[in-house]
Amino acid sequence: MKYVSLSIVFILSIFTISLFAQNREGIDKNLSLSKMKARAKIAYQTGDVYSALFYYEEVVKLDTTDIKTLYLVADMYRFTRNYTLGAVTYEKVFLTSPTEYPLALYYQALMLKMCGKYEEAKTHFIEFKKISTDMDDKVLKAKLNRELTGCDSGMVYRDFPENVKIKNVGNSVNYPHIEFSPVIMDSTRLAFGSLRMDSVEYYDTRGEHYQKPPVRQLYEAKKINGEWVEQGMLESINDTTVDMGNFVYSPYSKRFYFTKCTKSTQGKVSCEIYYTEKVSGSWSKPSKLPAPINIPGYTSTQPTIVIDTASTSQVNATAPTSKNMPPRKTGSTRPVPKPKVNQTEYLYFVSDRPEGKGGLDIWYTSYNETKNVWNKAVNFTVANTSETDCTPFFHVPSQTFYYSTDGLINAGGLDIYKIQKDGRRFLRPENLSFPINSPQDELSFVLADDGKNGFLVSNRPGGTPFFHETCCDDIYSLEIIPAPPFVCELDLSVLTKDNNCVGELLTIQQKDTKTSLNKSDTIRLADCAYNLALSPNTNYAIFIHKKGFVNDTLFVETKEMCSSPILKRKLEVIAIDTIKVVPFMDEKPVIGKPFVLKDIQYASDVSDLNEVSQKVINDLLIPFLMENPDVNINVSSHTDDLGSNKYNEDLSERRASKVKKYLISKGIAANRIQAKGYGEYKPLASNTNPDGSVNEDGRSINRRTEFFISK
Repeated sequence: MKYVSLSIVFILSIFTISLFAQNREGIDKNLSLSKMKARAKIAYQTGDVYSALFYYEEVVKLDTTDIKTLYLVADMYRFTRNYTLGAVTYEKVFLTSPTEYPLALYYQALMLKMCGKYEEAKTHFIEFKKISTDMDDKVLKAKLNRELTGCDSGMVYRDFPENVKIKNVGNSVNYPHIEFSPVIMDSTRLAFGSLRMDSVEYYDTRGEHYQKPPVRQLYEAKKINGEWVEQGMLESINDTTVDMGNFVYSPYSKRFYFTKCTKSTQGKVSCEIYYTEKVSGSWSKPSKLPAPINIPGYTSTQPTIVIDTASTSQVNATAPTSKNMPPRKTGSTRPVPKPKVNQTEYLYFVSDRPEGKGGLDIWYTSYNETKNVWNKAVNFTVANTSETDCTPFFHVPSQTFYYSTDGLINAGGLDIYKIQKDGRRFLRPENLSFPINSPQDELSFVLADDGKNGFLVSNRPGGTPFFHETCCDDIYSLEIIPAPPFVCELDLSVLTKDNNCVGELLTIQQKDTKTSLNKSDTIRLADCAYNLALSPNTNYAIFIHKKGFVNDTLFVETKEMCSSPILKRKLEVIAIDTIKVVPFMDEKPVIGKPFVLKDIQYASDVSDLNEVSQKVINDLLIPFLMENPDVNINVSSHTDDLGSNKYNEDLSERRASKVKKYLISKGIAANRIQAKGYGEYKPLASNTNPDGSVNEDGRSINRRTEFFISK
């Protein structure tokens, strides 16, 4: 079985694949089956996907036994992003011929996932995994594992959405065809790419009556009375003879970088990056960038500018509009001016060139002012995967890199990820979650300087439909809603088991979300109680000290906590001599100090307890609890860093819950066990090697379960 990704084709074809189709009424239904297939094939080869689909639909209506063509129809539903019909058609193919078309089950699950039916999709993915145990396709195996994890992540994202308002920008901007590449000019002006057509038409691109289809161009919109209204084309950049793509404005070099795309009669898409710059107050004639940016035989597209600087105060210039652009004027190809204050400007772009990780990759280069050449293009490895990585955007004020990918765990199709820049080092990618991402495709995320408002491109339901509701991309505005003021207090009482007051010292350690020590205060309890005002997104460790007693610890995390203003917690301390150990323990458990159950470890993305893990619990933890009936425990589970933060938190919760349920099944009272997952936030070992490669041993260590005595 061979998995074939169409995402790279789709990304390139947003400029070129024809959404101009022959009307259904215009199809000659009196043709023979062979001629219908021939016409469908020609239409498909020329990029007229919908005409091809119309003919193939007629073929399977006339010949219900033609499963091969039915499978092709399902593929075309997938390609045109008709997920509902795709799921139904793949199911029919698989049920009819499961041996010949096992991949139909995989794609059925994928279509269900793209519809947001995560539970159902996961069931079908698992079924496919069972019937493909002899599968030797490593690419498909990796994709299957990502999709399974993506279903779990999608459920978490769906149930715990971020506080972000998403709104379609309206029909003045969004036509039935694809809109793309939003660029924020200022708070009231938006540039974007589009094909301004709203009808279904057919263009003969290969026959004797050759007709060149309309091309996609760049437009401007203005916000008037709260609504976005189209203002016409960006005349100074557009070339009406070719498809125009993404563009970006550099405030340093005063350049526009943009993309021109063409398609050969054989259907091959080719994109190249151009620029225009200010020369003597006028915009120069657009020039194609040289190698290593544009190289023969490969696509270069979707440019963005990244500024390598610790200070961003000088990067606030906005791009001029078509309204105030002077007429074009042929100018020089002078070098890019050097940014001020030792700031370096990098050009990032997307390409399918060799030596990448696969599919479309993100690359970057900078201009060598000394040699008057562009430096060698470097693969942006921290972001790139073996699948499609595209539509990069760099938010200068926050030094954050955004892009779309389907090569990481996703909620559906292409998801938007961010990578925080720490000095000159980029951290690992993080999924933006719901509602920015959806079960469908998300592209071209851009953010205003304020970090609160922006735009994205998506084919989610609710856009302007063309044949079906998830066909085509629309532009959506986004507003990040600030969280309400954080008010939370800890009302803590500390007593012995006999409810006697503990008049000893209380140490408060305040930690950040990465558990690094931030602040420590020691106080003396008054009247056995203490009230503590808590800060948001903070971990607290509270230690109790009493002579002759085991030191006790309370952990409080305020991240996504404090549903009520007051948290009430009670600590009980027990005497040192009352704790008994069992023979299998190599050391005495200490209250508040994690005791690692060394042989309870997990494979990646697994929460079930295997036989080895059950034996450890049977031999160690259960006897310890039996010997100490007054002792309660906290079971904590931890993951490696594979997957999103939210997914790992959910996975660790499931792992801790499995241990608790197993203990209960063995007769341990439920009220003696607290179970909590900490995700990837408390690693014992590094998840990566010094060279950036995966540290499998370290990740294995981090996938662990611990317990500590809570009283």
